[in-house]
Amino acid sequence: VCDQMTEPDGKSLVERNVVRVVTPGTYVPQDAEGDGRLAAVMAAGDSVALAFLTSGTGRLEAGTFPPGEAASLLASFAPGEVLAARGREDAASALCPVPPRVVVPLDRGEFSVSYGAGWLCKRWGIATLRAMGLEDADPAACAAAAALRYIEETQFGQAGHVTEILPMRPEGMLILDSSTQANLELLDPAGPSLYSTLNRCRTPMGRRLLREWITHPSKDPEIIAFRQDCIEALLKSSGLRKKLKEVLPKCGDMERALSRLAMRTGNPKDLGVVRDTLSAMPELTEAMSGPDSGPLSAVFRCVPDLFELRELLAASLADDLPRSMASGGVIRAGYDSALDDFRDAIAGAEENLKAFEASERERTGIKVRVGINRVFGYYIEVGKAYADKVPEDYVRRQTVAGGERFVNERLSDIESRVFRAEHDIGAREGELYREVLASAMGRIAHCQAAGNAIAVADVLASLAEVARDNSYVRPAMEDSRIFSVRGARHPVIEKAQTGSPFTPNDITLDPDNANIGCIAVITGPNMAGKSTYLRTAALVALMAHIGSYVPAEEARIGIIDRIFTRIGARDELAQGRSTFMVEMVETADILRHVTSRSLVILDEIGRGTSTYDGMSIAWAVLEFLDLHVEGRTKALFATHYHELTDLSLPQVVNLSMAVEESSEGIRFLHKVVHGPADRSYGVEVARLAGVPNIVVRRSQEILDELERGAVESDRNFGAMSKKYVQKEIFFDVEREGVIEELSLCDPDRMTPMEALDMVFRLRGKSRRILGLK
Repeated sequence: VCDQMTEPDGKSLVERNVVRVVTPGTYVPQDAEGDGRLAAVMAAGDSVALAFLTSGTGRLEAGTFPPGEAASLLASFAPGEVLAARGREDAASALCPVPPRVVVPLDRGEFSVSYGAGWLCKRWGIATLRAMGLEDADPAACAAAAALRYIEETQFGQAGHVTEILPMRPEGMLILDSSTQANLELLDPAGPSLYSTLNRCRTPMGRRLLREWITHPSKDPEIIAFRQDCIEALLKSSGLRKKLKEVLPKCGDMERALSRLAMRTGNPKDLGVVRDTLSAMPELTEAMSGPDSGPLSAVFRCVPDLFELRELLAASLADDLPRSMASGGVIRAGYDSALDDFRDAIAGAEENLKAFEASERERTGIKVRVGINRVFGYYIEVGKAYADKVPEDYVRRQTVAGGERFVNERLSDIESRVFRAEHDIGAREGELYREVLASAMGRIAHCQAAGNAIAVADVLASLAEVARDNSYVRPAMEDSRIFSVRGARHPVIEKAQTGSPFTPNDITLDPDNANIGCIAVITGPNMAGKSTYLRTAALVALMAHIGSYVPAEEARIGIIDRIFTRIGARDELAQGRSTFMVEMVETADILRHVTSRSLVILDEIGRGTSTYDGMSIAWAVLEFLDLHVEGRTKALFATHYHELTDLSLPQVVNLSMAVEESSEGIRFLHKVVHGPADRSYGVEVARLAGVPNIVVRRSQEILDELERGAVESDRNFGAMSKKYVQKEIFFDVEREGVIEELSLCDPDRMTPMEALDMVFRLRGKSRRILGLK
C-alpha cells in the first residue's frame, strides 16, 4: 500500500512511499469478523515450536509441542500464513491439516534461539522472558520473535499492539485435532454448531473469546472451577445478569480498534470505539464488584485505572466521528480555544459574505451574487445585461452561460482569511488528534487488559444465560478418570429439535472400576441415535472443560487430556485419499496418541472396505484400546459388526439402542440400554426411508437366506441370483394375467357379488405374486 507523503504544490512531483504490505496473516479489516492470523513453525528436536499471532488483537502465543499436538493446534488456529525457515517450507505445510493460504520462507537466521529471545527482551525493555512465563532458551521464543519481526517488517514497524507473549503449555490445554473439531461441528458456519448454541455474547470481543474457549478448552482445574463459580454467581443474581445485558452492548470491538490504530490503518472512528468502550467500564466495574458478584469481581481486579484516558477521550472527541481526518469535525467544540477561534472565523465568513454582497449591490447598483467555485474560489457573478457596467476594481475570472464572474481585492481578502482558517483548522485538529492518539497508544496494554476483561465477562454471562434457559447443571470436575453423566443431552440437537423433546441418556465410563467398564460397544440400527449418543459424550466433556455448565441432570467428569473422534465418511480426493484411507489415517493417529486420560469416539470403524476386512480391523482396534493403552482409556465404539459384542475383553461393556417392534413396523426410542442389539433392522430402515417395496422384499429374502447359512461360497450367490431372475420372469407372466383379467372386466355389467368375488380373487393372486402371506 502506497501513500502520499507530501502535499502537492503544483510545481514538483508528490513524494510517495510504501507504507505497509498487506498479507493474509497481517490484514485487519475494519468491519469484518475475521482477523489476519500468522503462525511461525520451527523444528525443535523431536518437538515443534509454535507461535500464533492474531493481528487484529495483538495476541501473541507461543509454546513447544509434540508433532501431533502441534498439528492439532495449527488446525484450531487456522493461520492465513505460516512462517518457516527456508528449506523447511514443505515440512511446515505438511504439519497443517488444512493447508495455509501462504507458506513464507524466512532466512534460517530469523529462527536463531539466542537472537530471538534477546531481540524480544530488547523490544519490550525487559531483562528476561521469564517475566512473561517463557524461558529464554525455549525455541518457542524464537518462533514468537520471527512472527513479531515479520509483522513489523510488513507494517513498517507499526506493531505496538503486540505487548507480550502468552505461553501455551501442553499440560494446561485439552487438545482437539482437526478431525474432532469438524466431526463435532464446533464452529460450523453453515449450520447449527456448539458455538451458535452457546453464543449469547453481546460484544465482538466476547464472541471471539468464546470461539477461543471452544477450540482450546482448559484442563487446569483452577481455571475451570473459577469459570464455574462465576457462572454460578450469575445464575443466582438476576439483577447482575440484567445489568450486564444492558451495559455490554455499549462496548465496541476495542481490541481490533486498538490494533488498527497501532498499525496506522485506523481512523477516528476506531478511536471513538475505544472511547465508548472505556466509557462503559465504570458501570461494568461497579456491577462486577457488587455484593452479588462473588468471584466475578476478580475479572476486573487486574485492569489498571483508565480514568484519565477515558476523560481525555470523552472531552476531546466529537460524538459523531468521521472515518477520515480530511472530513474534519473530529475534535469536540470547546476542547481547544485556538481551534474554536478558527471555527468561529469560518462560521462568521457566511455573514461576512452576505454583508459584502449587500454592500456591492448598493455600491455598484448592479444585482450581483457572491458564490464559490472549487477551481476559482469565491467570485462575484454579474448577469450579461450588466457586464459592461461593472466597476474598474472588478477583475474577470470566468465566463459562464448566465454572465461573467469577477473578483476584487476585498473579496480576495475575505477568501484568504477563510482559506487560512480552514487550513489552520485542519492543521490544529490533526495536531490535537495525534496528541490524543499518542495518549491512547501509550496505554494500549492497559486498554487491551480492559478489553480482555470485558470479553471474559461477556462469555461468562453468555454461558450463564444458556445454562439457565436450557436447564444445564454444574459438572463436578475430578482428578479421577471417571466419566459419569446422568441424563445427558446433545446441546445442539436439543436446541434445533423443537417438535419433540430430546431423549436423554446416561453415559458411564471408568477405567479404574472393572464393574463399570471403560469401553462401550454400541450396536443398533441406523437412525436409532448411536452417532448422537457418541457426539453427546464428546460435547459434554468439551463443555465441562471450557468451564460451562452441561446439558444433563448430573455429571462427574475426570480431567481429560484429549478428545479423539472418528465419525462419518468423507474422502480427500485432492490429496489422493479414498474414504477408507481417510478413515484409517485418522484411526492411526488416534491409536498412536491416545492416553489413559483421553476420550475416544469411534463410529463404525472398518465400514469402508469388505465385511471381513472391516470387522477384522474393528476387532483389532477394540482389543488395542482395551489391552494395549497403558492404564486403559475411555472409549465409545459404535459398530454394525454384531460379532464384536461376543468378545471377552476385561473392560468392554455392550450397549444398544432400544427399538420397539409392532405389526406396523419399528419405532426408534433413542434410548440406550445395556446389552447388545439382536439385529440391525437395516431392511426396516430402508422401508422407512421410502425404498421401493420390491427392493425391500428382496432384501429381506436375501437376508433370511444368509442368516440360515444358505450361502457358503461365492458360487451360491450366482445360483441365488439366477433363481431370482427366473422367478421374476414367471412373476411377470402372472402380473400380466392379473392386469389382463382386470382390463377385460366391465363394472357396469357386474352385480355387486360378481365384483366382490373378482376383488377377492385378484387380491389372492396379487398377494401370491408379491410373496405375502
